[in-house]
Amino acid sequence: MDKLRILVVADVSPLEPHGGASRVLREQSQRLAARGHEVTVFSRQPEISVQTESEVKGVSVRHYPVSRAHALAFFWSSIAGARRAYRDTLAGRPWDRVILHQPLSAVGVRRLLPRAAPRIYMFLSPASAEYRLRAEHPSGRRSLLLAPLAAALLRRVEYAAFRTAQRVVVMSDYMRGKLAAVHPRGTPPVVVIPGGVDLRHFRPAEDRMAVRRALRLPADRLLLLTVRDLHPRMGLEALVEAVGALREALPLMLVVGGQGPLRTALEAQVGRMGLADHVRFAGHIAEADLPRYYQAADCFVLPTRALEGFGLVTVEALACGTPVLGTPVGATPEILAPLAPELLTDDASAEALANGIRRVAPLLRDDAFRARCRAHAEAHYDWETAVDRLEDLLVGLSPGAEG
Repeated sequence: MDKLRILVVADVSPLEPHGGASRVLREQSQRLAARGHEVTVFSRQPEISVQTESEVKGVSVRHYPVSRAHALAFFWSSIAGARRAYRDTLAGRPWDRVILHQPLSAVGVRRLLPRAAPRIYMFLSPASAEYRLRAEHPSGRRSLLLAPLAAALLRRVEYAAFRTAQRVVVMSDYMRGKLAAVHPRGTPPVVVIPGGVDLRHFRPAEDRMAVRRALRLPADRLLLLTVRDLHPRMGLEALVEAVGALREALPLMLVVGGQGPLRTALEAQVGRMGLADHVRFAGHIAEADLPRYYQAADCFVLPTRALEGFGLVTVEALACGTPVLGTPVGATPEILAPLAPELLTDDASAEALANGIRRVAPLLRDDAFRARCRAHAEAHYDWETAVDRLEDLLVGLSPGAEG
């Protein structure tokens, strides 16, 4: 197989410590580089302290600075800054293939890219819908004036970014449907390549109770875990309410990993409900420590109420042998239903989550069932298999035609 010079253009950096998009970017780029391809990632600088140029596991990473003074400055500098930095540092490079990961940087550089280099667009989630959901206040109120305008602008920019691609890659059938709904016309052919998990990094523990002791987690509780950005769409308020409904029936504890604007409201909810002994906030959990938390848990709970495009945490937990209880939202049913339909709740309400936890409780410490979870991840969600498919797609594209 010929080795390719691949440019990856993204709004997130592979050096960002959290977020599904940055992890997808990192896994794809590093695994392509490990196969001998020359991979360059060009992205926004995540923090001013992060170097402009670096090399990580064979991937050349180049960042461009953006203004974070306010939302409009951030939006515009993500486009204009990408254009300026690409023209100054990378223009004229003979790329064989280009992967566009998000819309703003892509629109900034699209007219500077070599026309002969085929492009694919990674559609992880509709940018407009993501913005609308992130614009929600923790109270559930929305920004009524700016959010719809910004979302409409993002939709136009996203369309401009991917319409020149030869293929659009999505990670689930659910996201294929969202793409068709948000951009019903002019979409290039769509290819579904599911996300994955590093099966060597995420694996079952030899002694789960020893892991709990190391993390100072109780051995005598039904231990629930969720790791999420703390935003309203993640459904965490309903999960806390479900824990409150079950505290008399089950000896349980919920560990909440992650950061975000909802944390203060969640802590207040826990205090108001008298759940301080049943809910623990772990804050940001470093990726190196994530396997231990998955291994320690009896069940990972994914309470999402909107826009779950794939769910890397779902397959990471399964790879650690930990059952996942998820809401029937987004792509979660595609992952969990073939394993065990009872792992899906009826809906995203607190009552449905409580009923689901009660229903699956007998399975959670069944070693045979935990082994099935690991086998499911091995059979369907190995990152190497996903990157095999991505590499085949890149190699099979025909140079010389813009989509």
